[in-house]
Amino acid sequence: MMSPALRETFAPLRLMMQDRLAVVGLCVLGLIFAMAVFAPLIAPQDPFAINEDEDGSVLMKSDEGWVLQPSLGHVALNDTASRPGEDLIVGREGSLWTRKNGGWSRTVLPAEVDLFGVDVTASGVALIVGEQGTLLLREGDKWQSLQSLAPVTLRSVSWLADDTALIVGDEETLWLFALADRSLTPVTSPINRGMSLRGVERDVDGTALVVGERGLALQYDPVSQQAKMLRLGTSRDLNDVHVSPAGIALAIGERGTLLRRDGPNADWVSDRTPDRRALMSGWIGDDGTGYAVGRNGIVMELVRGGEWTLANTESERHLRAILVTDADALALGSDRFVIRFSPPSPQHWFGTDHLGRDLFSRNIHGARIALLVGFLGAFLVMLIGTNVGLVAGYYGGRTDSILMRTVDVMYGIPFEPFALILVLLFKPSLLIVILAVSLLTWRTTARLIRAQVLSLRERPFVKAARVAGASDLRIMYLHILPNVMPLVFLELAITVGVSIIAEATLSFLGLGPPQSVSWGGILHDARLSGAWRTAWWWNLPPGLFIMSTVLSVFFISRSLEVVANPRLRART
Repeated sequence: MMSPALRETFAPLRLMMQDRLAVVGLCVLGLIFAMAVFAPLIAPQDPFAINEDEDGSVLMKSDEGWVLQPSLGHVALNDTASRPGEDLIVGREGSLWTRKNGGWSRTVLPAEVDLFGVDVTASGVALIVGEQGTLLLREGDKWQSLQSLAPVTLRSVSWLADDTALIVGDEETLWLFALADRSLTPVTSPINRGMSLRGVERDVDGTALVVGERGLALQYDPVSQQAKMLRLGTSRDLNDVHVSPAGIALAIGERGTLLRRDGPNADWVSDRTPDRRALMSGWIGDDGTGYAVGRNGIVMELVRGGEWTLANTESERHLRAILVTDADALALGSDRFVIRFSPPSPQHWFGTDHLGRDLFSRNIHGARIALLVGFLGAFLVMLIGTNVGLVAGYYGGRTDSILMRTVDVMYGIPFEPFALILVLLFKPSLLIVILAVSLLTWRTTARLIRAQVLSLRERPFVKAARVAGASDLRIMYLHILPNVMPLVFLELAITVGVSIIAEATLSFLGLGPPQSVSWGGILHDARLSGAWRTAWWWNLPPGLFIMSTVLSVFFISRSLEVVANPRLRART
């Protein structure tokens, strides 16, 4: 059997449990507390981590611009080659895609390294090069690895004839491949400075054009098996070169570099570029039209007359290759890109924001700031308000008048401007938010406690304590305070909800702690990004969390009224 004293102790809790809304509030608040405490375990990733993805992106030219097509997996596409009836595309992690009759198929290669270059002859013999000196040859339907001369990164390859190919790569690598005996012969570079060679293309006279970093350009003659230096009029890194069947050539590179040769014997000239972002691949035709693709989804088109224009892509995915056939034109990529404004998915339950951060993780961690400010701010409010109310109500007279006029002045100070002044005087931090909440919100608590103390100070037990010689402090804190504690706890529960709303308001206005994650801060980021009207997955979760937390606190405070008011207790 429970003793009467113990039963009296648990009586308030028993009264609260009789209120169904209070039970719901306790359960919801308990879940939010658990979410805040175990946030590092519940959240799938760091709330500040930027999510990136890699995608085999394909953009196809249409009348509306360049339209994003279905992805070719989660690896970047680096280079492409084509022959009648077949297109080959290579990329990272040993990926190879083949397109025949408009359909794509994935081919398993005997290598899992990143592949950077591919070329195919009219008879179907294909050669692929990649990092660590990787060489893959296809004769018929089978791919096989070839013995490399060195584990250097190979960047590009071009067939000079049906049985001879030139391979280029880092450290000024120049290898001549002979199909007959599958041998590799190194070619001496005339520069020999260890620079990277990034593109090679067969010219109409049977020689090969090679481009690389710092504007390096070479011409390889298969007859003499020697390479000589060319001057293209630039010192910027060149990433690719293409030659049309009629001998029109295009070299592209960093900072929007566009170098064009209008015929086999013409000089190289620099075209005016409409954008300064790096270009990675180019193509030019006999009719004077051309394409150049590069970083951040940039596609340039060369119209007849020699003017380059920016095409409409509506994509920021990096493009690294261009494939032009008689049927269509494709821009291929991409490097890793940030997953911005992603809607809810199995990987990101609440989607991602404008920086690619996981919103589920940010909302989970946001509970910590809300509860910390809510309960710590409410505790300070009760500490200030209770003491002011006790002193004003007990002493009365001039003391009461001074304190209550101070409360009246505090009522005249608006909350948001006051918090803004604190931020300007100091700097945005969690301490400033708590001070802004506690220094203004205590005024209502002080008035309520004062009113209660005014009725208690004339009670017989207070007079008896005064007659017995008790000091004013002893009477206030040992005799009067215990009698107003139910009202204090009631106000504490209400102030928790008010503090949570105040913190969310300050964070929404940009006055919250800058290095912390809060629900109001999430809404602030949504507003600043301009997507808060469309990205519903960004606004809805923090708003629901704020509403649920505040409602749960008010449901609990509703049941505390029964504890604070004996008349209501009698009715129950």
